[in-house]
Amino acid sequence: MLFAPDLFGRMTRRWHRVFFPMRYGYGMMRVDLPRSFRPWRAFPVLIGHSGSTGSFAYYCREKELYLAGTLNQIAAPSRPVRLMIRIAEAR
Repeated sequence: MLFAPDLFGRMTRRWHRVFFPMRYGYGMMRVDLPRSFRPWRAFPVLIGHSGSTGSFAYYCREKELYLAGTLNQIAAPSRPVRLMIRIAEAR
């Protein structure tokens, strides 16, 4: 983990809606799809940060999965999130 557990706990305690399915906290973003979007199985929460050019770095605690990369594009801002969702579901 990049941060001490107490600091990480403070950074992820409160989340504010930005745009679906993103929420923003203390320097972190959270991707959390509601159960109604996937009634047959819950989607694991991703916590990290995305950049404006398609870069991303997230952690999925439920699957012990780290996702980091870049798509080097600004035309489709939701593309990195869709990619991370597909990767997390495949694992």
